Amino acid sequence: MILKSKFVTAPVALFTRLRLALMRHEELTGIVFWAALIGVAGAIASVLFREGIRLFEFMLTGHYGSLVGVAESLPQWQRVVIPAVGGLVAGLVLHFGERALRAPRAVDYMEAVVVGNGTIGARPTLLRSLSSLFTIASGGSIGREGPMVQLAALIGSKLGKLVGAPVPRLRLMVACGAAAGIAAAYNAPIAGSLFVAEIVMGSIAMESFGPLLVSSVTANATIHHFLGYGAVFQAPPFQFVSNWELLLYALLGVVLGHLAPPFLTLLQWSKRQIDRLAWPKYLSMLLGGLIVGAISAFVPQVWGNGYSVVSDILHGDLAGWLLMLVLFAKLASTASTVGSGAVGGVFTPTLFVGAAIGALAGGALHLAFPATVATGSAYALVGMGGFLAATTHAPLMSILMIFEMTLDYQVVLPLMLACVTAHYTAKVYRRGESIYHDSLAVSGGGADEQDWRLRTVGELIKPCAAVVQRGYTLRKVLDELPKRPVDAIYVVNDDKELLAWANPHRLLDDVTSGRTSADADIYTVADPLVLSLRADMPLGAALDSFLRSDALTLPVTSGQWQMTLVGEVSRRDLLLAVSDQFRRHAK
Repeated sequence: MILKSKFVTAPVALFTRLRLALMRHEELTGIVFWAALIGVAGAIASVLFREGIRLFEFMLTGHYGSLVGVAESLPQWQRVVIPAVGGLVAGLVLHFGERALRAPRAVDYMEAVVVGNGTIGARPTLLRSLSSLFTIASGGSIGREGPMVQLAALIGSKLGKLVGAPVPRLRLMVACGAAAGIAAAYNAPIAGSLFVAEIVMGSIAMESFGPLLVSSVTANATIHHFLGYGAVFQAPPFQFVSNWELLLYALLGVVLGHLAPPFLTLLQWSKRQIDRLAWPKYLSMLLGGLIVGAISAFVPQVWGNGYSVVSDILHGDLAGWLLMLVLFAKLASTASTVGSGAVGGVFTPTLFVGAAIGALAGGALHLAFPATVATGSAYALVGMGGFLAATTHAPLMSILMIFEMTLDYQVVLPLMLACVTAHYTAKVYRRGESIYHDSLAVSGGGADEQDWRLRTVGELIKPCAAVVQRGYTLRKVLDELPKRPVDAIYVVNDDKELLAWANPHRLLDDVTSGRTSADADIYTVADPLVLSLRADMPLGAALDSFLRSDALTLPVTSGQWQMTLVGEVSRRDLLLAVSDQFRRHAK
């Protein structure tokens, strides 16, 4: 009888064995798949946002192309009026859009990953992106990377919600979206991954860093398809004159480390001063645009995020007193735009300031020692990375960012010295707070925020992969296994009470070897229930249960005495949640 059963079930058993083997890798494959999909979708969102800027720029100015070039071609009165009108419209979009759509509070992607539950609202994000389009297209001195990253993170959040990802996995998918947005904005997939891992997640463990890399690479490849491949900044070849010049680059890092905290203080001071006016949002943003317009009437280089001006600095077309004038004008314009509450990023303006400071320092040194010191453009490149490291406190990301944006390996050694010295110097000031401190800070407050904190396993519960009723034969159980990872089969009665569990791989071995009949009742060969979790169980207690059982998944029941099966929790999701808690306490 057993031999006959074995002969009859052999083809089915072979197929089931292959399917179970594939299921061991299916979870990893699923993570990689979703990370890649987020990367592609995030890149497409970035391309659409770029095209939106071009469209709105033409609507406001009647021209396409570099914002600085457009500003230089306009008469002075239009340079004043257009940023003011753009700021007013951007403010009206936020002021009345939030009321008309009844949009909830906008959740930044950093907040969603660090202190949130991974949920980003679509309405507030799209509304703020529309407002940002008007600000950027009208010449506001702010970066376009902020909305691009936020849109990509929104896609990660929505896809995670769509597939029912638990909170730690949902946070990881939002982080993948952010990495994709940065890679698409700067053509820097490695730096994009490191930015999110180093600054936002606080860890470069492969469990989370791997999906970030996949998302960044696919986003970068998609951007190449639409926009082509090449360095963001077409800088002349880096000149490294002599080894002793490394000391000068290290000293430049020290200078940048001292100058970065005042730059951050300037941005915060500007916000406080405009907030003290207590004006409606649209009037505040009108004021910010008007200040930018007044400055651009005499210094048109302040329009936009500064990409074209940085290119001029790197090629030596902007130097000396004129560069110093542009630097101070850009600082005032950026502070006005950011302080007014405009939506955008400060990443690119930070690169602008670093390039200008580096070029000024390098130009002065080259005039004093022309035979032994490189030109100002070399110091501008290093200055970009050093100032970025000093403001973000992420030196490794800054090194890779400049390398990927220039594709010049010769800059790496001086860049490493400058970024590290700038980072350590800036850490002395402002209690070591970076430019992203407010977004990363764990605020302790109301009940809503406390609900966001993941302190129990309740948010980790997902539906069980395989639940069967007592009386099912092994043949029926193995035939009906779902096509997704299955680490445990749970046996329940008619009232959904958990009775026992079984390892599908062991069951298959027993059936194919003939030790157990395929017609046997699953309950008679299942293992008795030893451990189960409850929804209100703390993470530490749940981790202890996993360590004692050495299980990949554990069932969740309704209570200590009521054994109604609620779902299951995977060890991977629990470890991600515990890692989140450790990182928050460390911050």
